[in-house]
Amino acid sequence: MKNSMSAISNGPSAGQGERARRAAIRRDGPRDAEFLRRCGWEIGERRAAERYAPPVNHVGLAMVDPTQGFIHWHMLPEWVEQARERSRDSWQHCRMVVRLYDVSYIHFTGLNAHRIRDLPLPALCGHLFFPMPGGAGTWQLAEVGFLLRNGEFLPAARSTVAQFARDSASPHCDHTALLVDHERNVEEVGNVWDQEKFLAERNAPRLRSPLRIGSFAFESLASGQDTELARFVSELAAAQCALGHEVHVFVPAAGEFTADLMRGGVHYHPLRVAPTGSCLEAAREFALSAAHALDGFPPFDLINFHEWMTGYAGWYGTRPAVAALGSIEAIRRGDTPPTEESQEIEQVEREVAQSARCLLVPHGLWSRALEELGPDPARLHGFSMEGRPPDEWEAPLDFGEVKMQVGIGPLDRMLLYVGPLEHAAGVDLMVDALPVVLQRMHNVRLAFAGTGNLAGALDSRAHQLGVAHAVRLLGHVEPWQLSRLLRAAEALVLPSRYRVPFDDAVVDLARKAGRPVITTHGGPAHLVRHEENGVITYDNPGSMVWAMDRVLGDPAQAERMGRNGRRHETNAPSWDDAARRYFELCVQCIPELTVRRGSTAAV
Repeated sequence: MKNSMSAISNGPSAGQGERARRAAIRRDGPRDAEFLRRCGWEIGERRAAERYAPPVNHVGLAMVDPTQGFIHWHMLPEWVEQARERSRDSWQHCRMVVRLYDVSYIHFTGLNAHRIRDLPLPALCGHLFFPMPGGAGTWQLAEVGFLLRNGEFLPAARSTVAQFARDSASPHCDHTALLVDHERNVEEVGNVWDQEKFLAERNAPRLRSPLRIGSFAFESLASGQDTELARFVSELAAAQCALGHEVHVFVPAAGEFTADLMRGGVHYHPLRVAPTGSCLEAAREFALSAAHALDGFPPFDLINFHEWMTGYAGWYGTRPAVAALGSIEAIRRGDTPPTEESQEIEQVEREVAQSARCLLVPHGLWSRALEELGPDPARLHGFSMEGRPPDEWEAPLDFGEVKMQVGIGPLDRMLLYVGPLEHAAGVDLMVDALPVVLQRMHNVRLAFAGTGNLAGALDSRAHQLGVAHAVRLLGHVEPWQLSRLLRAAEALVLPSRYRVPFDDAVVDLARKAGRPVITTHGGPAHLVRHEENGVITYDNPGSMVWAMDRVLGDPAQAERMGRNGRRHETNAPSWDDAARRYFELCVQCIPELTVRRGSTAAV
C-alpha cells in the first residue's frame, strides 16, 4: 500500500498531463482535419456567446453576398421595459423590427437615407440571414428597435455601415492599365496604348525632392516692400514651398524686419547691408553679407538670385545658381549715352548671365538679352515675372465630396450637362446612350444642371431604360456650385440638335475648369477643335456613345484636351504654375539636381 501511494504521489497529476498533451499539440501541430473539427465542436458545445450578457443593446450587420445580408442583435429587457413605460398607449400592437437604411455616398443624419426597409424580428436577441433585393453595390446601416402603432420608431442600437459588393462585372473595362516595376510597385496608367510615351516620361530625369533653396533679393513682401520684384520673390518662394521644397530668402534688413521670420512656409533672414550711395557699392556690400550668411547655414542645393545686384562678384562660388533678371542696363539706359558706372553695370550683368546655370528673363526680353549679355542660348529662358493667386477654378477642391453632395459616388465618373432641358438641347440623347455606356463602364453617371419641359420625360425615360440610378436631375444650380461641378466632372456634354442660348457661355466655363467639351455639329462646334480641346459628334444616341467612350476610355487624352482648352481671365500664370515651370527649367539646365526612376518590368 505504501509503495502504491508512493507511486501515485510521484507520478504526473491529471493537470500536468493535460498541459503536456497541449504542449505536444502546439509543438507537433494538428494531425488532420478531423482534429480541427473536434476542436470546433468542443468550442461550440461551451456556448460562450449564449452565456455572455452584454451590458448595452447592440446590433451588427454584414454582407454574405451582394444580394444577402446577415444580422445579429441583442436588446436588453430592462431597456424594453423602459421604452414601454415611455410609450404608454402607443406601445399596444407595436412591432419589433430591424430597420435597414441605404446610406450610399451620403453623410447619414437619420432622415436622408435613399431607402428604408423594415424586417420583423422574432426575439429580443438572435441572428438571421435576409435577402437584399436591389442592395448590390450599396452601403447599408441597420437599427433594431420597436415600430409603434403611431408610426414612431424607437431605436435600441445602430450598427456600423456595411458595404455590399456589386453584383456585376468589374467596372474597370476601359483603356487604363497597371504598371508594375521591378520592385512590384503598382501604378495606374491612363491608356495602355500610350505605354511607350508613358515609359519615356517616367524614365526621364526628375527633380530631387525636397531641395534646399537659398534665394537672395533686395526686396520682398516680408521685409516691407510692395513692388513687382517683391511680389515675384515672395510669391514664387511660397509656391516652391507648396511643392514640398525648403526655401530660405535672404533680404537686407529694413524697418521692423530685423530678425528671422516665416511667412507662407518660407524662411526669411535679414542681411546687414550698410547703406551706400551707388548701386555698385550696394552690390559689393550685399555680396559680403550674403557670403558671410552662407557660412552659418548647411549647404543649399540651389542658389537663386534676383537681379544682377545680388549676384555680384560670384560670391556663391561653384554652387548651381539660377539668375532672374527683370531688365538689363542697355534697356534701362535707353538713348542716354553710357556713363562709366553704366558700363561697369553692363559688365557685371554679363558676368552674372554667363556664370548662372539658368538665366530667366521676361519673354519680350529674350532676344535682347541674348544679344547684349552673350549667354549660352540653351541656358537662357523666357519666364513670366508676374503671376496671380489661384482663383475659384484652381483652389484645392475635394472632387469626391462635390459628387457626393449631388448623390453620386466619390469614385464614379460624372458627365455634366448645363442648359435648358428641352428637345433642341438634345438631352434625351444622353439618356438613350447611357445603357450602352454603362455596359462598358459601370460607374458612369449623368448630371443635368438646368430646368425645362423635358425634366419629367427624362426621369421617366431613365426608369424605362433601367438607368435611373445613373441619372441625376439637379434643377437650378447656383453659379458657385456650378463651378465646383464642372471641375469635378469628366467632361461637359452639350448634345444640341440646334443652337441653344448661352451655350457659348457654358463652353467658356468648361474652359476655365479645364474640362473637355463633347458637342455636336448642330451645337457650339465652332468653339471646339476636334480631338484638341473636345470631341465633335452627331446628334444621335450611337454617336453620343462613341463620344462619351472617347473621353471616358482615354483619361490621359481627356486631360490633355482639357488642358489645351484651359482659359484664365488674365494671361499671367498662377504662381503654382510659375514654380512648376521654374523646376522644369532646373531639370533641363542642372542635371545634378535630378534623379532617374528605375526601369519597369511589365505593363
